[in-house]
Amino acid sequence: MSIAPLPTPLQHLAGRRFSFYPAIRNLQPNEWLYRRATWTECVVMNAKSGLEIWIPRMFLGEVSRVDEPVMLVRLQRELEWRSGAILPRERHVIELPVAVNDNRPASSAPARLAPVINIRLEPKREIRTLKWIGVAVVLGAVATTILANIAWQSQPHPRADLFRAYRPWMQLTANDDYASTVRKMGAPSKVHSHTAGGRYYESLVYSARHYAVILTGADRDAARYAGTVDAHGRVLDAVSDTFLHSPVLR
Repeated sequence: MSIAPLPTPLQHLAGRRFSFYPAIRNLQPNEWLYRRATWTECVVMNAKSGLEIWIPRMFLGEVSRVDEPVMLVRLQRELEWRSGAILPRERHVIELPVAVNDNRPASSAPARLAPVINIRLEPKREIRTLKWIGVAVVLGAVATTILANIAWQSQPHPRADLFRAYRPWMQLTANDDYASTVRKMGAPSKVHSHTAGGRYYESLVYSARHYAVILTGADRDAARYAGTVDAHGRVLDAVSDTFLHSPVLR
């Protein structure tokens, strides 16, 4: 049985744009949308270019309050986009050049060898023991996290599909039509359709899971996946900014 990854602070942004602080070097503009997460990384998409990047969880810090005008996600390290991957930014040490034409008089004292100082090295056995203790602590923390996740999932929770870490709609893309959506998500309990603003909207309602998948297009045959909303109309996922301002959300 596969275990869903633990939730990240980014999952609570609910489709809102946010910025990283400090900004990731070589990637502009600093406007992002959360896409999905694994045990070790989070996938975010640039709101302008549509570029998806993978950021290790260890670099993600706290998220600003939701009532602030600009959502900020703090990074633990300064990162940069290099060779198609996110890497910690390296600050190179600049060696100062030796002074030229130094007119100071040379010392008249005869050159002497530097004194030899005995340095006692720590026994290798102690270093190896500390290393294995550190490994044991890390493995214990991972095992505790996995057991806590299993125990939480085994307990009865109301509306479990809404709050579980794995979100089925994350497997949908802007190319999915009605047939492929049903193939991936299963048959909906209800289907609603209407036309607004010259576009066709179709809502695939999954009542037991408390959310609805929205398809839109010029007509029913051209309708493709646009986003997912919960039972209260809040956006859980959006493939484009257009969906966030569509009539179906009003």
